[in-house]
Amino acid sequence: MAVLFQRDRVVSAWLDAARHLANCSDYTARNLVLEIASPGVLQAQDRDVIGAVDAAIRQHWPGLSIQTVAGTIFPNDMYRRDGRPAFYASYLNAMANGMKRGTWGTYAYRMMRRVGRDGKTTYNPLEVIVRKLIASKTGRRFQAVYELGVVDAEYDLEDDGFGFELPLYEPAVDRNKPMNMPCLSHLSFKVTGDKLDLTAVYRSHWYGQRALGNLIGLSNLHKFVCTESGFDRGVLTCIATHAYLDVETLGGAMAAKQMLAAFPD
Repeated sequence: MAVLFQRDRVVSAWLDAARHLANCSDYTARNLVLEIASPGVLQAQDRDVIGAVDAAIRQHWPGLSIQTVAGTIFPNDMYRRDGRPAFYASYLNAMANGMKRGTWGTYAYRMMRRVGRDGKTTYNPLEVIVRKLIASKTGRRFQAVYELGVVDAEYDLEDDGFGFELPLYEPAVDRNKPMNMPCLSHLSFKVTGDKLDLTAVYRSHWYGQRALGNLIGLSNLHKFVCTESGFDRGVLTCIATHAYLDVETLGGAMAAKQMLAAFPD
């Protein structure tokens, strides 16, 4: 059964969902939905939660942090430094030099670089979406595309395409991988008046190690697309078809529950 958490801020949504998972059998739930009305708002108490979770992650996963997880979705610091479109090349060059051989890279990498059907040419789906949203202000504006999660990115983003979809699962690369494949399956941008909503769908979401950083990364991505396309930021929705609270990341079951309970509502 789906469970919906409607909250104003990213951190409060994550916290309530994590507390829910702490009381679920095997710390697992299906179809966990977070609907965040003001994803850009961050209060002092939110920073305290982020700091505590970040410290736990760093202790149990050396080299990993809230910031590095957020950066796998959107390189916010690089964007603020270089601006669009220069940050695309900066990021892709950094990935070309730093990506481990045999890995699929990051979500941001897949958003910015995809290989065409001819196997030779490349294109930037994220930039195409920004440009289509800009063009929608003076031309015909579509609100939704009625996708079924089987979108072909190259065809969907053509000039006569019908939406702003950003699929991250790549069948040619991922279809035979039972593990180590992207957990974020799909991003969907929807126009609602002058606002732009973002919905993210996860096939699997670990709430200790990844979810809070992912939500911050999605919020940064959402802001980028809205800023560059001239829309106001709307609602951020995150759907985890399989959600799991990896209590070991937070120091074990007892420590995780105590940490979650200690945070202010």
